[in-house]
Amino acid sequence: MRVLLKSPFSQFSGYGQDGYGLARALKDWGVDLCLQPTWLDVPIPKDLLHLFTKPLVAPFDLTINHWDPANLNIEEPARRATGLAVAWSMWEFSPSPGPSQVMRWAEGGKSKVPVTVQPKPGGLYPLCRNRGSFTKRMRWYDLLLGYDPVTMSALEPLLPPALARGMLLGGYDAENWRPVQRDWHGDQFGFAMHGALNNRKQPYLVLQAHLELRDEDEAYRRQARLSFHTTMPPLFPELNEILSNGEDRRVRVFMDTWDDATLKQFYAANHCLVYPSQGEGKNVPCLEFMSTGGTVIHTKRGGPEMWLNDGVGYELPFKLRPVIAKHPDGAHSARVELADLKRVMLHVFRNRGEARMKGELASRVIPQQLDWQVVVSDLFRRIRDLCGRQGEILWNMSQECHRDDLYR
Repeated sequence: MRVLLKSPFSQFSGYGQDGYGLARALKDWGVDLCLQPTWLDVPIPKDLLHLFTKPLVAPFDLTINHWDPANLNIEEPARRATGLAVAWSMWEFSPSPGPSQVMRWAEGGKSKVPVTVQPKPGGLYPLCRNRGSFTKRMRWYDLLLGYDPVTMSALEPLLPPALARGMLLGGYDAENWRPVQRDWHGDQFGFAMHGALNNRKQPYLVLQAHLELRDEDEAYRRQARLSFHTTMPPLFPELNEILSNGEDRRVRVFMDTWDDATLKQFYAANHCLVYPSQGEGKNVPCLEFMSTGGTVIHTKRGGPEMWLNDGVGYELPFKLRPVIAKHPDGAHSARVELADLKRVMLHVFRNRGEARMKGELASRVIPQQLDWQVVVSDLFRRIRDLCGRQGEILWNMSQECHRDDLYR
């Protein structure tokens, strides 16, 4: 079975990490895999290096374009060279939930008056580049897979009627992340955030919640600490000196690229990851952290809707707001109130036995649900169930090439 994977490949972005993970899972499954990078960053994992020098020789039985909606392109010659074409994508923002009022200039241009505007179709406006050509580009595909309900709510209204569509969350490499021992009832309790901590993930809201809880609760002040590891602004290392101000506020900011060994130490030193995110495609750090036996506080929106429940973590309530205030008819995202974040963080701090049990359950069930090998198996099932006779043919081919020594 010959498969072409078109994707970004990078250790420094969500899509890029998913590109490497999906490539590894397809290779290990046993398909004859070729890669077409749309973006490539070094270092390249050693076990995948040979695939990047492999010639792209058509035809292919299956082409997977795994990228954001702005870049789901497939040219006619490439489409003719593949038996079945799948677009697999993620989008963090949903459509406007209903009509809204905006101020517009009245006729004559001397004053503004309230005007009711209807929601734009889908959730791409006004953020996504190339959104005007999305429907046309989708006509070249046989199947679109969205990561989660938010992705589907944003894309489905824009899809051609004949295009098959389904939902499948991307995976992670569970093999790298094993349970570790933590002292849940000692005199140190660690909250943390890790990843590309941009404003969408709301790191400053977490910082504000931590600082206010220190002022309001003596036990929290003495025992709780907060750590950030990021590779990008708006956090910066100088905050360590600014926040200390002669007093240990138990906040640390690390801005560097870490290898897996260092990241494992960071995970083991903390008990709970906190993400009041406005939207998420999946959040790989949470999946990795839960695999080690930690628990999470997270907005249940987007990808986390597929794995977050009361058994493995803590949900944050949210309200939908326009991503850009002057475009209330466009894309919306989740907003968590400071008071709700503080309440949940304090609850976790005070109920560590409960948090430990959630982490222990997560370390068992999350790998079973979302390891890349599980997800690739689900990918072939989606193709079988959604793509008619051609899907059944590809399913049979995938089972014939599946390696029996997969988990050796």
